[in-house]
Amino acid sequence: MVWRETVIMDERLKFVAACLSGEETMSALCLVYGISRKTGYKWLGRFKTHGPAGLHDLARAPLNHGRATAAALVEQIVAEKEAHPLWGPKKIAARLKRRSPEVVWPAASTVGEILKRHGLVGRRQTRWKACGTGPFVEPDAPNALWTADHKGWFRLGDKSRCEPLTVMDAHSRYMLGLEAVTSTGQSEAWPVFERLFCEFGLPQRLRSDNGSPFASAGVTGLTPLAVRFLKLGIVLERIAPGKPQQNGRHERFHLTLMPLARAARGCRQEQQQAFDAFRAEYNGERPHEALGQTPPAEHYQKSPRPMPRHWPEPDYPAEAAVRRVRHNGEIKWNGELIYIAQGLAGEPVAVEETEDGKWAVRFYAHPLGVIDPIHGKLRRHSKGPGIGSLAVASTAPEL
Repeated sequence: MVWRETVIMDERLKFVAACLSGEETMSALCLVYGISRKTGYKWLGRFKTHGPAGLHDLARAPLNHGRATAAALVEQIVAEKEAHPLWGPKKIAARLKRRSPEVVWPAASTVGEILKRHGLVGRRQTRWKACGTGPFVEPDAPNALWTADHKGWFRLGDKSRCEPLTVMDAHSRYMLGLEAVTSTGQSEAWPVFERLFCEFGLPQRLRSDNGSPFASAGVTGLTPLAVRFLKLGIVLERIAPGKPQQNGRHERFHLTLMPLARAARGCRQEQQQAFDAFRAEYNGERPHEALGQTPPAEHYQKSPRPMPRHWPEPDYPAEAAVRRVRHNGEIKWNGELIYIAQGLAGEPVAVEETEDGKWAVRFYAHPLGVIDPIHGKLRRHSKGPGIGSLAVASTAPEL
């Protein structure tokens, strides 16, 4: 039988009090209260051990749940999170499964609950999602497209400025370069790209924004750095102004890089060491969701186009009028001085007649614009490779 439907705690207290008085036997009291002698002795024993609190009902859940994650697995999950504090449950689960595939690991949702119980999950921030690539062609292989940008600057411990230059392969998400440069100047950018080209080879295309050191505000939008890219046969892609989503994967990576900026090191050398360690982990260990929770290093291979020992010469047709850009960025055409670009000083450009009788100017395979004979100026093509558009190379020099 069960306790009568009154206030259960009152019934239990009355029963225990009657037992302790010694006026009735246990059998008689159990008969009065409608319970078994086993139940009677249980409540009397719990009262003697814990007092009145012992008369409350205990939780009915089993002490050891049959489907609970084994303690040894929990320890490994917690240890992995402590080793990689920036990784979430999905990456932790993927990493453990790849390292020990013979083990039956819990699902990512269970990993998240385990981390939460151990106080290892902070407040989740709203994720910035990349959406679309604008007018650009999706890369279909490694080195089909590299993306580059400067992350926002921050101060190091010695008060110097750090403005990281980041370069990524868009297809494999492989982080090619992460450099602690001090500015967006040309003098710091080119040595980084030169080293990357020597190490990984040349990409087919390179996408950037319209800021320094990748582009200028002139008609051609060329900087000395962009000129070097074109001479190597690299097609330039520039996102439209105010459209960071056109380089969304790269912008999303900068959010992943944010904790390193918040924990700035004491000097540039120490910051570069931190960047190198982060890059090694990002490429070789960190699972990437877009890559099926595998690291980028498993999807990247070097370019078959090596960095040439000498600058390739432009292959202009015989019918083209070739002009060398003067020190001030001008060429002489039909007795007039036409400004082309300061960044092309000393370089040969080709002037070619179009089907509609206009004179188009190009540098290697890159179209620069059309000469306006009335005003004596270079004008952008109506659908040309100005800022915010795609420059398509019809031919690339043999390297």
